[in-house]
Amino acid sequence: MTEHPDFIYGDIRLEWDWVKPAIESILQEQPLLTYRPEDVYANCVNGSAILMVVEKARFVVAETIIDPFTHKKTLNIWVAWVAPEHRTGGDTETYLPFFENMALDLDCTYLECSTNKESLGRLYSSIGWALKTQVYVRDLRDLGE
Repeated sequence: MTEHPDFIYGDIRLEWDWVKPAIESILQEQPLLTYRPEDVYANCVNGSAILMVVEKARFVVAETIIDPFTHKKTLNIWVAWVAPEHRTGGDTETYLPFFENMALDLDCTYLECSTNKESLGRLYSSIGWALKTQVYVRDLRDLGE
């Protein structure tokens, strides 16, 4: 499997003390996300997701998804986090080649991630990624107010 000099494969059970609060911060920042930190934990423990860490400053949780219609595989970067004091603005571009190679090693046809941050969307578009879909949601509970 492709290796990056910074990332190491992590054991969610050993890294949970700092990964869980980071996931909680992502969920607070993006309240429309529906998973719980425990869902990430469970998927890593059962082997359907992979945790990769850089010290206690960065982590990514990735999973392989198979399209039910084409049967092509996608490496989905499900969760990505960088400690605020380590954010450089260049992390995405720095690490994308690693994930591209990882996807190829796993015999994936696609590499995918999603974000609600417009700046990341512009970055992805500028470095050769194509927009597949945008999802907007309206909470119908707001209609009764």
